[in-house]
Amino acid sequence: MSGTGAQKLGLVERLHRQVAAGFTMDDPIFVEQVLRIRAHRLAAARTVVEDKVPGTAVLCFGIGAETYALPLSDLSEVMPLAQWTPVPGLAQHLLGVTNVRGEIRPVLNLHAMLTLPEPDPAQQPRFYVVFLRVPGREVGLRVDSLSRICFIDSQDLTVPHEAANGLPQRFVAGITPETLILLDSRQIQALDVLQDRRAEYRRAT
Repeated sequence: MSGTGAQKLGLVERLHRQVAAGFTMDDPIFVEQVLRIRAHRLAAARTVVEDKVPGTAVLCFGIGAETYALPLSDLSEVMPLAQWTPVPGLAQHLLGVTNVRGEIRPVLNLHAMLTLPEPDPAQQPRFYVVFLRVPGREVGLRVDSLSRICFIDSQDLTVPHEAANGLPQRFVAGITPETLILLDSRQIQALDVLQDRRAEYRRAT
């Protein structure tokens, strides 16, 4: 094995040890490392034998008083959300747009999508944005905080219509026994407000 390959495997092992220890983060640095490793794995030759991991790796984050999650395989980037520009006349689910390295990206308002009250700016001075991979572009989701990376087993999930907890069923893929709420990336990507509104996004900036 080349030196570069050995270094990548070593980093993967360290990340897995941190995850197993219940690694908690106050900033997205650890998440960025994991996403980069995932990108290297996707680009690697299929003959490379990878370590088995239990279940699906997900990124956990806070919205209001609840903890939600999305599969790491659906994510491309995580960063602090410094500012965004509202887009007048579009659906409430669209928080606005943000500029990432010169690229205008839409940012969705998960509080509105999940029928949660808007956060108090005085009590929530800092937000993060989690970017979903969508064909042709990336779509951001504003979250209140980043929590951890963990693994979940799909067989342990309770489907929304069985949970009867008042959550909008459309956006929820399932709930774990620990009440971690897994969001449905496909339903989020299918929102009407995301259907090629790039012209409106550009005019907003």
